[in-house]
Amino acid sequence: MSVLTSSGRIPRRRRRPAFDWPRHAPTVALVPFAAYTAAALAWFVGGPYPFARPANPESNFPDHWLAAADPAVVEGVTAGAGAVVVATLLLMRFRVTAGRPVLLAVGWTVSAFLALVLPGSEALAGIPVFNLLTLFRLAWPTVHLLVLAYAGVALAVATLGYQRVTRDACPHCGRDDRRPGWSQTRWTRISRAAALTAFAAPFGYAVPRVLWAAGIPVGTTPEFLERINAANPGHGTAIMELSLAAMAVTGGVLCLGLIQRWGEVWPWWVLGLAGRPVPRWFPVGLAGACGAGLFGYATMLVPDLVRFLAGRPVMFDDTDVRMTLASEVPAFALLLWSTAVLAAVVAYNYRTRGRCRHCGRMSG
Repeated sequence: MSVLTSSGRIPRRRRRPAFDWPRHAPTVALVPFAAYTAAALAWFVGGPYPFARPANPESNFPDHWLAAADPAVVEGVTAGAGAVVVATLLLMRFRVTAGRPVLLAVGWTVSAFLALVLPGSEALAGIPVFNLLTLFRLAWPTVHLLVLAYAGVALAVATLGYQRVTRDACPHCGRDDRRPGWSQTRWTRISRAAALTAFAAPFGYAVPRVLWAAGIPVGTTPEFLERINAANPGHGTAIMELSLAAMAVTGGVLCLGLIQRWGEVWPWWVLGLAGRPVPRWFPVGLAGACGAGLFGYATMLVPDLVRFLAGRPVMFDDTDVRMTLASEVPAFALLLWSTAVLAAVVAYNYRTRGRCRHCGRMSG
């Protein structure tokens, strides 16, 4: 029952959350990690190994580094790392503070690896818009990689909740009474810089594609373009390159929504929703998934970038055409773009959040 305060106001009863995610997130994350730990033990005794090269010719998984890895090594690492994560999640579930830095290091490191690095070139298949465009059936190795990526996200959520609870902050918003946190002005500056970078970066990927579609061999040789044209008869090459360029530019423009009003209020051209507030989970979830997918894809290009910067010869896939600085620009652009998108999403989340429904704090 509410009572009058010294100010004469009746305090509003705080609404109990329908789902207490900081408490239950470790349990939810525990399920896939326990399952894959048990599966790795089954692989040891002759169970079907899921990361063998698929027979599906449309699959990109044979290009993944995991396809060439020794199965015995993968099985051992999966079982060992899985057991460590399971133990970590159990300790997080019961909010054990002993060894807190170690638990946080395990949680954040493993979640970042699974969600951002492990999917590799298969990461884009986990984004709904790209999955709709790729009508072929996903190979089982790709399905496993996507499940592990989502398990990494679940582990990150569990780690975030544990980190907040064990420093006596609100588990839902992370605010506390000891540290004010960054101001909204600072988050606005970070958001603007990250979003503008995310807008500009994809042009480094799109411009070479447009030039290739026009038959201009920037960063490559005429012979390489002839091979592409031979593999895509008619106007296939031009359509493919222009489509990729258009998708990149469109993605860059949409990133501006993270700093524009139409990223917080539906614009007039969204029929049925114009003028209504944009739910924060929508841009955070969609842009976050796209940023993670792009980052995973970009990580597959890092080895070639490192070899190129080290002065070693790097060839285009299955050709004798040597890559130049101009041909490496799209790879740099993708890596910069994905990083900027993820930074812009984090800044948008903190910039647009209001008063916490659970602790009542506003600043920070």
